[in-house]
Amino acid sequence: MTQGELEEIQVPIEKVFRDLEIRIMDDIVRRIKINRFSTASADWQITRLQQLGMSEKEIKEWVRIALELSNEEIDRIFSDELYRQYMGHGKAYAINGMKQIPFEKNLQLQALIEAIKRQTKDTFCNMTNSMGFVKENFSGQIQGITLSEYYKRTLDAAIMDIHSGAFSYQAVLKRTIEDMTKSGIRWIDYKTKIHNRIDVAARRAVMTGFRQIQGKINEQVALELGTDSYEVTYHTGARPSHQSWQGKVWTMQQLMSVCGLGSVTGLHGANCYHDYNAFIPGVSVRTYTDEELERMIKDENTPKTYNGKEYTAYEALQQQRRMETAMRKTRRDIKLLQSGDADKDAVIAKQARYQLQMQQYKAFSKAMKLPEQMERVYHDGLGRIVTGKATEKEIREAKYRLSSSKSYKRSLEYVRNGKAGLTKARKAMLDKVPDINSWVSVEKGKLSTKDIAFLSAYTKHEFAIWESKHDTILCHGSRYHCDLPDEIYDLLLSGKYKLIAHTHVDMGILSASADDRNLLKIIGQKKSLLLSIDGREVIFSQNMFDSD
Repeated sequence: MTQGELEEIQVPIEKVFRDLEIRIMDDIVRRIKINRFSTASADWQITRLQQLGMSEKEIKEWVRIALELSNEEIDRIFSDELYRQYMGHGKAYAINGMKQIPFEKNLQLQALIEAIKRQTKDTFCNMTNSMGFVKENFSGQIQGITLSEYYKRTLDAAIMDIHSGAFSYQAVLKRTIEDMTKSGIRWIDYKTKIHNRIDVAARRAVMTGFRQIQGKINEQVALELGTDSYEVTYHTGARPSHQSWQGKVWTMQQLMSVCGLGSVTGLHGANCYHDYNAFIPGVSVRTYTDEELERMIKDENTPKTYNGKEYTAYEALQQQRRMETAMRKTRRDIKLLQSGDADKDAVIAKQARYQLQMQQYKAFSKAMKLPEQMERVYHDGLGRIVTGKATEKEIREAKYRLSSSKSYKRSLEYVRNGKAGLTKARKAMLDKVPDINSWVSVEKGKLSTKDIAFLSAYTKHEFAIWESKHDTILCHGSRYHCDLPDEIYDLLLSGKYKLIAHTHVDMGILSASADDRNLLKIIGQKKSLLLSIDGREVIFSQNMFDSD
């Protein structure tokens, strides 16, 4: 089976649990919306047990339906898909003048399939009994919370905050949705603290069983054909540790010792899309010669550049997956905001973020010469409900426009060799944002563009500053990006802040990237300042053809 075929097997299972996830999160939002209009917190206390009881019954029913659907899908996978896998070896038997045992009459295989099916269904049942959310506690540690406990805590906190008058309904709604979608419903092992997104855990469970049977079929075919040789398949973007053995022929002993068959990180292990098929020396013909493999792997490992960062084929595919995950989260945010009757501007802001994410995804895929895999995003089952674009006028009204101002005038000291020591004040500032994607609000006037140039030179990371009438926000980026946490992004679209400046660490040509310019378009800002760590600065605009 190819990588694409293996991925397609997983899609229906993932969708079952993504549907369950959004249904549960949507129910939390719905109950917050229902109770926002009560006149006092006592009203919530009166109905609390009744409503929580109703929700618990509904969730149990949804889980039961999800298990039924997943069991049906397991039956299909372990019949139709394994039948295709089994019969795919028919050509090898025909070439050797042999007849293959019909799938349904291979009693040993059928017994194995039934055993693995029961095991997989039991795993799914146990998995749904260990669902919950994960949250970061005050000491920074991640802790798992059972689904029922999270449900109670979240509703209690949300409704009490609204009724107290300390927070608006809109603020509580956005906070709750961000908290839910950031974690997502997870399978949690409360003893080991291991946790995975529920759709990922479901996919892993079904693929573990499928790959186990797939391997047994391959080995039975080899035994009946009288060979101990296997050709391992090849696919683009294999992890570096798998590149050395993919596409080649190995004995069973070598599959285990060289390719790691049977281990989590090896052949047929976690997230491995390689397979191994019976190979008869002197009869079978390899799919790729060693020379062809060497050339293809060399091409894959030759980095391509995007926005100043280099990516191998494997790294590019990993980045593409991360971008798809981010888009799915934003789509869930939009869906839940719509369900909760969020302010129109809040929904438009998320839609604008989603549009930017899609633009970046398309640009990245094109630069890396990778096919776009938007179906991975649309498998969330939300359809077009979250993709409808706001009008240009609506987006423009929801964003902040940079008022006309004089050209930026900043004096920046040169940093020799891209290195700089930090003054006591700058070191204290860095201590407030020690980690990538961390940020802090400081008193206006306490931070200058010169400061972030020194911070970048010292850390070799990008930094950005935004400014309002009252304060300045400092954000700590990575080596090549200054990604925006959702809180910052929302502030940018609120009309309170403007992007003053950000840095690039690369010592080459100082030029704003496509993402930098797209950000200005998204936030409705005309120009901003770009700094290098060696003292250069340019003013850039939305359009790369404008004069900076």
